[in-house]
Order: sequence, then C-alpha cells, then structure tokens
Amino acid sequence: MTKHLLSLILVSGIVLLGCCRCRVIRKRQVSDTLELVHVVFRHGDRTPDRSVIYKNDPYINETYYPVGHGQLTNAGKRKEYQIGKALRKRYGQFLGEFTLDSVDSRCTDYNRTKMSLQLVLASLFPPTGQNVWENSLNWQPVPFNYWPVEEDYVLGDPHKNCPVFQKYYLEYLNSSDAKMLYENFTDIHKFLEEKTGQRLYSKSFAELYFTLTTEHENGFLMPDWAKSVYPHIKHLAIMDYVSSTSTDLLKRLSSGFLIKKVIEDSKAKADGKEYKGTKIFLYSAHESNVAAILRFLGLFHPHVPPYGSYLSMEIHNFDGKRIIKIYYQDYSADKPKKLKIPHCGRICTLRKFESIYGHLLPTSNGECFQE
Repeated sequence: MTKHLLSLILVSGIVLLGCCRCRVIRKRQVSDTLELVHVVFRHGDRTPDRSVIYKNDPYINETYYPVGHGQLTNAGKRKEYQIGKALRKRYGQFLGEFTLDSVDSRCTDYNRTKMSLQLVLASLFPPTGQNVWENSLNWQPVPFNYWPVEEDYVLGDPHKNCPVFQKYYLEYLNSSDAKMLYENFTDIHKFLEEKTGQRLYSKSFAELYFTLTTEHENGFLMPDWAKSVYPHIKHLAIMDYVSSTSTDLLKRLSSGFLIKKVIEDSKAKADGKEYKGTKIFLYSAHESNVAAILRFLGLFHPHVPPYGSYLSMEIHNFDGKRIIKIYYQDYSADKPKKLKIPHCGRICTLRKFESIYGHLLPTSNGECFQE
C-alpha cells in the first residue's frame, strides 16, 4: 500500500468519524434533558350522551345496545390505544419499564374517560421483563384514579361543581359582549329551537352539535333540517369555548386548577420534594378540557378538538434551569405541533411561564364557592 493511499484512508476515516459525531449531536434524544411530562387528552369516539339528547330527536328511544349511551365505540378504543403507542414512541427511552411510581394517571368520572385512560396505559406500558405475568397477554394492570364529580376542580365540568363559574358564565351570556358575539345568529337560533323543541343557549348549542355528530358517526341519518345548518351548529359549538373562557375569572375557574397543578408538580419534582420516581402525568378528559386549556394559554384557534387530541407539556432540565415545551396533536399533521407560548416562545422557562399565567391561577378550591 502506498504512502499516499494510506494517508487518504486515514483522512477519510477522520472525516467519517467527525461526521458521525456531528450526527449524534444533531440527533440528541428527547430523554437527554426531559424530567417530566404532563399529557391531557380527549377520550375516543363515542355514542350519543343520553343526558343531552334534544326533545324532538328522532332517535330518542335508541339504546345503542350493547355499547350504551355515551360510551366508547371500537373506533374510539383504537384511537386511544394509538395515543399510548405514539407516547411510547416519543418517550419510551425516558419512561423505561413501568413501576408504580413512574406514572400518575387521572380521569374524569365518566366511563369513556376511564376506558380511554386504560387503553392509553395498555399501549404506553406493555409488560417487559419481570412485568410479564401472562405470556399469552401483552398487557399489565396499571392503577389510575379519579375525583368524584363534585370534587373534581382539575378536570371536572365547572358548570357542575363551581357555582361562581356558573354565575359569571351566565352573567357573560347576558352581557353586551355576548350579544354582539351571537347577534348574527338570531335567525338560526330561532330555527334550531323550533326544530329541537327546546330552549337553547351557548352550552346547549354544543350539546346539540355533539348529539347530531355522534348519531351520524354511529350510522344514523342526520335529520334533513340539520344538514343545511350543520356548519352553523358547529360554529356555535366552537363559540361556547369562547363564552366559557371569555374573562380571566372564567379561565381561572375552568383551567386554572389544572395548570396550577402542572406547575406545582413540576416544581416539586425539580426540588426533589415529591414525585422522585414519577415521569409522566396522564389526564384523560374531554374536548372541552383541551379547548379550555388552549384558550387559557392563548393558543386556541377555532376548532373542535378531535377524538384523541392531546396536549403534551414537557419539563426539561437544562443545567438546572427548568424549561417547558408544549405540543398539540390535533391530527392535522403526522406529528404533534410545538406551540409558541405567548410572550415567551416555543421554549419557555418554567419560572417565566408561571409569571405569565400566575394571575390566572386559583389559590384554593374555595374560589368556586366565594368571590
């Protein structure tokens, strides 16, 4: 081998080694700096909810047997199972094998959110190693918890457990601002009340939209009167997200408890006070939760968060400084979109994040009962 050829081989090897090192640096893993993840997701596809079916509904006597009212369909089960797989793909190296303290799982007191959470957990934590307890079943039990409806200020419906919210929500609907918001829908409002046979307002527009939508998804023809006005009904449903979070107080009482918990749990983890082994918080909830959080953060665009949509709030540790990154999966793209936090950016320190939204964080559950 000539001296010139040997030199060429050595130089090529050095260049190749250098490129490999560059590639390793560029492909830095999420788990390198990740310290904690908070994920809030909507349940999967479901049947109509019996409690909000309108008076003149032609399918009012449908039982949806054997699934029942307001329950996950098979399509909904598949959707939620895919969430767990997606989270496993992104966070698998960080999460490792399941341990009792590695995940804190919560849901609302509804069958569809409980089942959705179980499905996400099933695909997020398939058993490996010593956790394999039955060779023919690729599943392991993972505990989860929920608050009773009347005590659930974190994920629960403030219309049901927060009297102060309800008071100021109705006050807003009677305000000049709300009248301006709905002034172009006077005729459609009257038409919908005539066809449904009942009084309608902001929240009931949303309930009508979901009833018509879920009936159609489950194989029932939409009434002729609803077909031409369906886009308007959807728009009115989206407007309720605005009405429900129209003031700082309403934002505070609808999503403030959850964002406060995210901040406090992240700080407790960083300080080593609590959650030493916890790596992920999972919250199985509803589209209204996702929309309200986006409105709280100033990141909402007019839409109905689809089945299985989720927000992922990552806490990273960069040399002792905690950074929050927020991603939203609404299935408009293959991967979740990284959101730009107002007045902070796509990468925001947890301290700055808390200062931006601090005025919207409640001090206690008592705020729901006294002004």
